[in-house]
This record gives sequence, C-alpha cells and structure tokens, in this order.
Amino acid sequence: MIKVLLKTPFGFVLKIESENCYKLDNKYDIYIDDNYYTTSNKKIISLFNLMPNTNYNIKFLGLNEEELNLKTEDINYLINIKDYNAIGDGLCNDTSAINTAIYIAPKGSVIIVPKGVYLVDQILLRSDIDLYLEKGAKLLQSYNRKNLAILKGYQKNYYHKDAFINSSWEGNPLDSYCSLIFGKNIENVRIYGDGIIDGNGEEGQWWLEPKVKKIAFRPRNIFLDSCNNISLVSFISENSAAWNIHLFYCKNIYAYDLKINSNPNSPNTDGFDPESCSNVKIIGCHFKVGDDCIAIKSGKIFMSHFKPIPSTNIIISDCFMEEGHGAIVIGSEISCGVNNIEVCNCLFKKTDRGLRIKTRRGRGKLSILDNIRFNNIEMDNVKHCFVINMFYRCDPDGDSNYVKCKDVIPLDDRTPCIKNIFVSNIIAKEITGTSLFIYGLPEKHINNIIVKDSKFNYSKNRVNECPAMMSDPVEINNLGIFIENADNIDIKGNIFKGENINYINGVEEIL
Repeated sequence: MIKVLLKTPFGFVLKIESENCYKLDNKYDIYIDDNYYTTSNKKIISLFNLMPNTNYNIKFLGLNEEELNLKTEDINYLINIKDYNAIGDGLCNDTSAINTAIYIAPKGSVIIVPKGVYLVDQILLRSDIDLYLEKGAKLLQSYNRKNLAILKGYQKNYYHKDAFINSSWEGNPLDSYCSLIFGKNIENVRIYGDGIIDGNGEEGQWWLEPKVKKIAFRPRNIFLDSCNNISLVSFISENSAAWNIHLFYCKNIYAYDLKINSNPNSPNTDGFDPESCSNVKIIGCHFKVGDDCIAIKSGKIFMSHFKPIPSTNIIISDCFMEEGHGAIVIGSEISCGVNNIEVCNCLFKKTDRGLRIKTRRGRGKLSILDNIRFNNIEMDNVKHCFVINMFYRCDPDGDSNYVKCKDVIPLDDRTPCIKNIFVSNIIAKEITGTSLFIYGLPEKHINNIIVKDSKFNYSKNRVNECPAMMSDPVEINNLGIFIENADNIDIKGNIFKGENINYINGVEEIL
C-alpha cells in the first residue's frame, strides 16, 4: 500500500507502507505517464519537477505493480526570482532580489528558485508563501560576517522591564548570526524540491575556536522561531556552519525525505534540532553529519523560568542515520522537559550511539524526560546502543563537585528526572561498545525502563571507552551492560551474544 504524505503544485511525497527500517529489501522502478522516472528502494520517495494542476499516472514496477493516479495542486502566482534580478552565478549577491520577491508575493504564492547558484546573506520567510527549489538550484550563504544580520538573543524593551527572545545558542538566549533561511512567527509555509541549501561552513573560519563568540555565534542553515505548520521536504541541507535545521518554539512541523550532510570533522553540525517544540514529524530523512543526527532539546535553566515550554509529541520514523555522534539524542539542554517521543522503523549505521540521553544536576525540576519509545530499529556497527547519563560533563561548572559527585546530595529545584523508557524489537549487530549504559543520580534514580524482544550481537573487535561523557568515567574492559541508580528495570527475554562480555552491578539477575 502506498500513502500520499504531501501534494504540491510540482510533485508528491509518497510512503510505501512496510515494517522495514528505512528501505525495502528490493529496488523498484517508478514510471510517470509511462516514462521512466527513477529507481529506488526507499520507503519515502519524493517525485518533483512535475507541472501544476496536472493528472499523473504513477506506476511502481517491482512493487506488486502498484499504480496511483494523482493530481498536482493548482497554483495562482508562480514568482520566479530571476524576474526580480536574481543572477544565480554564485558571485553576485542575490539577497535583495529573493527577499523582494518573497515580500511582494500575494498569499498562496510559490517562489521558484530555478537552476543556478544564488549567493545570499539571509532569506526571510513570510506566512503563506512557499519556496520551491528546482533540481540544480543552490542557495549559498555568504561567509562574510559583515554581510550577515545578527539575531539579538535577548531583546529588552525600552524600560528594561520586559524582553523577548530572538535566538538560542546551546540552550540560552544568546546572539547569533542569522541563518541562511530564517522565519519568525510565520505559518503555512512549505520549502520543498530537489535543490540544495548550502551554509558555506567550510569557508570563513567558522570552525576555528567554534565555541568562542565572535561578535555573535555561528549561523544555522535554517532557523525557525515560533512558527506553525511548516513543511521541509526533499531538499539537501549541507555544509552548515552550525546546526543544519534548528526549530525553536515551533509546532506542527513536517520534515519529509530530507538529505542532511555535514563534514564528519565539523563541530556542532547537528542535523535536525527541535527545541521546545511540539507535534513534529521527521520521516524518511537521511543524515550524515559531524555531530548528532537528531537532538531534541528544551533550553537551559534560564529558559525554564522565562518561557517553560517542553519538547513534546515528536515522531521520528523511517530515517537513516549514517555516522554522527548520536542517532537520536535527548539533551543536554532539556530544562523545560521532553516527553512523548516515538522513534520507529529507523536504520542506524556507524553512529557513536543509538539513543543518547544526557542531562546533569542543574537542569531543573521541570527537566522531566517521560515516555520515550524506541521500536523496530536496526543498528549496524553502532558503538553504544543505549546510553542514559545523568552526570553529563558540560558547561563551565561541568567539573564541579555539584555536577560530578557520586554521593547522594539533597533534592532541590535543580534536580532533573528521567522515567518511562520503552525499547522493543531492536536488532543490533557488530556492537563495538555497550548495549546498555544507564547511570542515574543517587538522589534521583532513573525509573521504569523496559527492553524487550531485541537482539544484541557484540563485535569481536571492541572499544574500551566510557560510553558517556562524564567526570570520573566508567572504564571497564569489554563492558556490555552497566546499570547504576535505576529502579524498575526489565530487560528479560532479549538475546545478548558475544565473548568476554562484562555485565556490571548485578545485571545478570535481571537478564
């Protein structure tokens, strides 16, 4: 069965219903009106470069000979940026032309970016205006810091009695350079097509002393602040100076069939980071990045006092995480909490970790992680499958006794909480590190973890390292499972295979 995820004037996004992880076992050919279109084995497929308001017959040969008859959306205004003096040679600055085209467009318009390389400072989105990137089109951000606008992180009012936030950098309202594509308080926008969004991160010395603020912090490829009903579809995001796609206080976000690429040695170039967002769907996306593939966040302690909004109701399915520090990461900036996360039908390959939850004392009483579900995941050559760490070493006080102390200290308003994590139907092969590493706080144990119906196969070639970044790291040769300060753990009924595997702290009793 084939489901339509999205219709646009220029094509469709389709989902092939299957329990497979990301891709099917066999390839299939797609014909549109009896003309060959492409060959694929993906479950989520985008078909673009079609015509508006047109009926199409779509055949899937090699896929039970499935056939669909679909009609593209109608369109009112189609606005070509070249009509507004965009050059597209990669040398002339096309910022004014593109932003003018967006600014004058009536509601419901589609701004088309045709084939070419368009050098821009930043593109500013408007509500009810779509952006269509044709195949061969590239938006390339200038690396000249003098050209880029700065998003003021914390903008005080005239009397210094109130403020609003424009930008977030690693969980705090700090100034950053404007992203290549920026939207604030907008709704009903789709950015789609087979084009490229290129942050030009390898130029301009963005990665020299990357944690140091140089007038402002590094730009992202896409930054959306307080936006609603946004679709990000099919395009390639690459070479971002920092995080590729950063959502901030957004809701109803749909990401389909994105390709997100970063240099493997580039710092903090996460793929997709929703921060204090709700109702987010990330489906059929391919990640190959220099840091975490997807990192779910909700700010540091200041944000929990100023605007306490958790990240909630996030679905991640049919994605391929290929390399990166973590496939799915929650934290460490999670002071407003994270709940109701579902990850299913995904493939993780050569990531350092599968699921990584990282927090620490100081994140606050609203930092509650609750109802995290992983089901039907394949892991291939992942170092550490599941890592939950409440001693994460970060921030200026990361080595302080308050953060790293392994003794019980009094509960207070800064104590975080982790509970209700459910894992099922995991097939992990060639594990070079650990299958489970769980380390809670002595004064606030992690509570209720279930792992069932899963298979964990350890590689003969193991890495001897602590799976979690922490002071006083756990260093045990051939560590397979480690559990400390956790209650109500059920990991019976799974299969663990490997030689010379060390299970620590009485784990044999609950296997």
